[in-house]
Amino acid sequence: MTTNTWARWAGIAMACIALAACGGGGDGDGDDSSPAATSPAVSTVGAGGGTVEHSDGARVVVPAGALSTDTTIEVARSSAGAPPLPVGVTAFGPMFAFTPHGTTFAVPVTVTLPFDPATIAAGRSAALFKTNAANQWEQVANA
Repeated sequence: MTTNTWARWAGIAMACIALAACGGGGDGDGDDSSPAATSPAVSTVGAGGGTVEHSDGARVVVPAGALSTDTTIEVARSSAGAPPLPVGVTAFGPMFAFTPHGTTFAVPVTVTLPFDPATIAAGRSAALFKTNAANQWEQVANA
């Protein structure tokens, strides 16, 4: 399993790796009720920075100075509360919720999501999607 790193996260939201306009790849239903679902990773991160890493490989690295106060950050394998994926988009890995939603950082943090590149059909490329403040999916540019 490899990871895709997204280095310009403006807030914490639901995130998934998906293929746009493609019907193939993995089970990717975002289902968090399977036996593979695990407990969330939770840690308090303050001005000094820190890392919160889920046992399934998703993590957020918060550099020093990104937060001014102690904040409890949670990374959970979950699709609870996620809107339906846009038409023509198929998830090919589990969804993860990074909370608290709406958190903003003074400097960029790095978010890593696990996925298996073998699930990407030849000629296709992965795209990263996150939910916005209106709980709608949006593709993350340059992820």
